[in-house]
Amino acid sequence: MSAARRVWIPVAAGVAVAAAVFAVVLLATSGGSGGDARAAGAQGSAPVPAAAAATGSAPTTTGRAAAAGRLVFAEMGCGSCHRLAAAGSSGPIGPSLDDALPRHTRASLLAKIRDPGTGSVMPGDFARRMSPAQLQALVGFLLAARHGGAG
Repeated sequence: MSAARRVWIPVAAGVAVAAAVFAVVLLATSGGSGGDARAAGAQGSAPVPAAAAATGSAPTTTGRAAAAGRLVFAEMGCGSCHRLAAAGSSGPIGPSLDDALPRHTRASLLAKIRDPGTGSVMPGDFARRMSPAQLQALVGFLLAARHGGAG
């Protein structure tokens, strides 16, 4: 087996795994279980992190917002494509958010999520897959992660 062929096998396997994870996340977030994730997110209630529920202590408003945004990041499968230390993700497909976030503002993040642009592998309808509240929570989490405050 040639060296070039040995290199492509792990790459192809990684892409296949990432595609499978994305498909599972897509099915899970588009109501595959009978519920509508967007309707649940539109209620405006942020889930309480498991650690806070276990200790009985209520997290701060900032902590709840970061937890809600981190949850959206996980539920939407962002970590399967993007590397972000604050989320513990190491996705190999999209740009590293650890590198890209410092260059973004709230407005530029919203614009990029709403319209990833031609040539991007990020789905063009990604922002429409979540409620406005989920989108705002996600962007808030990303902005906090940019400053090291979401980890």
